[in-house]
Amino acid sequence: MPVTDRPYSILPPSDDPPALPGPEAARGESEAYFRSLVENARDVIHVINADRTTRYITPSVKRLLGYEPEELIGANVMDLVHPEDAARILEELVRARAVPSTGLPLEVRVRHRDGSWRIFEGVGRNLLLDPVVRGVVVNSRDVTERRRRDDQIRRLAAIPEQSPNPLLECDLAGAPQYVNPAAERLILDMRLDGPAALLPRDHESLIRRCLQQSAGIRHREATVGPRVFTWTYHPQPSLNAVHVFGEEVTEQKRVEDRLIHQALHDPLTGLPNRHLFMERLTTALLRVRRRESGVCAVLFLDLDRFKVVNDSLGHHVGDELLNVVADRIRAAVRLTDTVARFGGDEFAVLLDGLEAAGEATLIAGRVASSLAEPVTLGDYELFTAASIGIALAESGGERPEDLLRNADMAMYRAKSSATLSCEVFDAEMHARAVERLSLETDLRRALSRDEFSLVYQPIVSLRTGAMVGLEALLRWDHPLRGRISPADFVGVAEETGIILPLGVWVLNAACAQLAEWRREFRDARIALSVNLSAKQLGQRDLVDVIRAALRDTGLDPRHLKLEITESAIIDNPGSAGAMLRQLKEIGIQVQMDDFGTGYSSLSSLHTLPLDGLKIDRSFVSRVPGEPATTQMVATIATLAHGLGLAVIAEGVETVEQMELVRSLNCEYAQGYMISRPLDPEGIRALLAEQRRW
Repeated sequence: MPVTDRPYSILPPSDDPPALPGPEAARGESEAYFRSLVENARDVIHVINADRTTRYITPSVKRLLGYEPEELIGANVMDLVHPEDAARILEELVRARAVPSTGLPLEVRVRHRDGSWRIFEGVGRNLLLDPVVRGVVVNSRDVTERRRRDDQIRRLAAIPEQSPNPLLECDLAGAPQYVNPAAERLILDMRLDGPAALLPRDHESLIRRCLQQSAGIRHREATVGPRVFTWTYHPQPSLNAVHVFGEEVTEQKRVEDRLIHQALHDPLTGLPNRHLFMERLTTALLRVRRRESGVCAVLFLDLDRFKVVNDSLGHHVGDELLNVVADRIRAAVRLTDTVARFGGDEFAVLLDGLEAAGEATLIAGRVASSLAEPVTLGDYELFTAASIGIALAESGGERPEDLLRNADMAMYRAKSSATLSCEVFDAEMHARAVERLSLETDLRRALSRDEFSLVYQPIVSLRTGAMVGLEALLRWDHPLRGRISPADFVGVAEETGIILPLGVWVLNAACAQLAEWRREFRDARIALSVNLSAKQLGQRDLVDVIRAALRDTGLDPRHLKLEITESAIIDNPGSAGAMLRQLKEIGIQVQMDDFGTGYSSLSSLHTLPLDGLKIDRSFVSRVPGEPATTQMVATIATLAHGLGLAVIAEGVETVEQMELVRSLNCEYAQGYMISRPLDPEGIRALLAEQRRW
């Protein structure tokens, strides 16, 4: 097709030149041949004027770009060029104009009539000076599909086909475009709807973050059915895509969850442990402070006499009992409450979202009632109970550790009560706790500061009236508080363990004093009674400690009597009998103190190697005025004599009481009617006087 007024012919290709017809016929054939080639070519030939308007374009443009050639003639070629390519194409055209007849390679995105962009690749040649063409001739070809295939090949090459992990390529909007075989298998095996079902719920947000940061992002985890994956997002700017790499961590997650559970739960009962309990308590207090919930409360529980079960029936029975207790507590509280085990026989309950403080007391009462029911474990029927302390948080300003401490203090108050199993913390308890802490601090210093002393209360024979023994009683002379009663500090010493070094001091001081008196008063036939606490009775080296005291002071073992309470025996059921037998082998006498106030059974009196028992002052003080009590004292005396035990009546304060216990055949008496506890000089005077009662 001519592009000027002058003829422009192209000869058809042939090995042999055809016969030349007449001039007009030859020209017609040539133009028809050229037109056929141009219209059916895959290329577009574009002639561009110096002002960048279209001078000529081949009809193939309609097939490739949807435009009629006529509508492009005279139009600016830059109107069809992609904006991102415009500057580069202008530069190429300028360069082409500067170099006549030289072919310059071009690549450009051209707008199709339907609005899409097609990629054309070609060569531009400057023929502006050619008198026939007078333009820049661009011969180009649509390579869009080829480029798409090449791009796909590059994309597929960028995704490892043999990887065992799922790999996906997503477009910039987050839609998956390609997946590797591992991802395909996952989709099929898990019967997912498509690739998108593999990805995290916040996938599109992760895509946006990845593109904004132009850096990889690791997503912690996403659950797909029962399986867990971690996903890493890597932007691929050259591909206008984001690669998403997956790794299955189901087993690692299972192990991690198990370790976390173990770290936050009690291994025996499966209940939350102290750490998890404190986390939940902190959250509950925050809700109370924000007024998002009502009152919250902490219950602190301690099982009564659990050590007896453990020591007598074995730890396996104790463990079974703890599991039963855990189940009963859970059943007694609400589903929203947290039940925790702190270790040993200590449990705690977090009551969150209470409407009123009184609800905590009601729930604690349900727990106490449930735990008071007998427990059958194999052949054993066990009776247990719990002391429960209650601490309330109504403002939310309380610290978690303070609330737990308050509940603990209330629990100890309940444990010391003879009638109540539950106690609610109050300010008075805190004041007592502060006082107790101060007392404990002073108690630890008192031994090294020589603030302790011993007094001695005489024990007389009801047959002869002569003094036959002395009970050593501990006194604490505090430099600021004055003399402190044992009732105010012995319990603290027992709980803190101070009783052990203190007990050694008492034993050594008392043995040394009696040895001195026996050397001074050779005719005096007196023995020394020293009290042993429950903790001392459980002391492994107790026999060695006593042997050392006897050896160091030179006291004959036959002149030493050790008094133990019923509760001390109950607290050491497994070891008490063996320990007492070892003491008997040394030659020491053993007596049960405060008989009638504890829980010992008749069988324990029969099986334990005892020499005597003391009837508690609470019984003796009520005779002879109460006939029932008088009969009980008589029964105890008869029982003891039947077992070959001597009987000491403690707390005798009147002549009538003295005569009554003598009439009941009690061998010995002790009390204020005979003498108050005396210091060593007072006892020395009695020994010198050889007084009888």
